[in-house]
Amino acid sequence: MAEAVNVRDALLTYRDGAEVVLSTRALGLGADLAHERLTAALHRGHDGETSRLVATALLHLILGDASLAQQRLQADSLGVVSPDAPDASDPGLVFRLGVELLLSGLELAEQTARRE
Repeated sequence: MAEAVNVRDALLTYRDGAEVVLSTRALGLGADLAHERLTAALHRGHDGETSRLVATALLHLILGDASLAQQRLQADSLGVVSPDAPDASDPGLVFRLGVELLLSGLELAEQTARRE
């Protein structure tokens, strides 16, 4: 969880950080440090293939969440947020919930596999 939060925080530090990393990843350009960091963190408790797959899922969650947050910040700064837009009072709460659910699902799947 900590590494996912660190990657998200790093993306949010730079304007359009999520969009730059998303484009770089989608086009296969440059290094993939965020994915490598997540894979390494997961590899401490899981096999290599599972670590890579879950890191990819986490990175998709991180990039999507950070992209939405950055778009909202930019819209807020321009005063163009619709009154019907969802409340953005604590976007980190939804992000942390998503990460926790993904990691809990991984643990549950592995426990089930061990029992079979």
